[in-house]
Amino acid sequence: MPAFFLIFFFFLLIILFLFFISQFYNIFFRGYAPFVSSKPKVIQTVLKELTKLKIKPQTIYELGAGRAGFLRAARQRFPQAKLVGIEYSFLPLFLGKIQSALTNSKIEFIKKNIFTVDLGPAEVIYCYLNADMMKRLEPILKKECRMGTIIISYQFPLPHLVPIKTISLNNDKDKIYFYKL
Repeated sequence: MPAFFLIFFFFLLIILFLFFISQFYNIFFRGYAPFVSSKPKVIQTVLKELTKLKIKPQTIYELGAGRAGFLRAARQRFPQAKLVGIEYSFLPLFLGKIQSALTNSKIEFIKKNIFTVDLGPAEVIYCYLNADMMKRLEPILKKECRMGTIIISYQFPLPHLVPIKTISLNNDKDKIYFYKL
């Protein structure tokens, strides 16, 4: 019996090692955002603001979804909406799918690079990326999204678009940017 636990522990260490190596590679060589979840207070603030704006989206995307925390919360506020999580990294995607299955949420996960996925169907797009990714994403959003699409970015603004609203939380430590194309 102890051999089983040793093998299991060794297997778990290998998985964690591979995860950290892939994160290191994606952050430092590809410029991708690290696997960090949005704070629950930020997610609730975004959802309240969407309600204030009287938006009832039919399709919501979360770019770099990870475990899809935003989409899981949006499912409660917008039960009619199609929820799509876009994630490229295997482990966050896998964890998101498991968590989604355990909570019986109907989130569709797509393993794809956010720069190559079709953003046209989205009415609301939420992202918590980094400054470089937002800069690269901006022309894609302008090209693919239809008029009226709401883009929400936590912490990192789109460099050449003026937000319709900016919300600051925790003494300006957390900023949420709302854009309407």
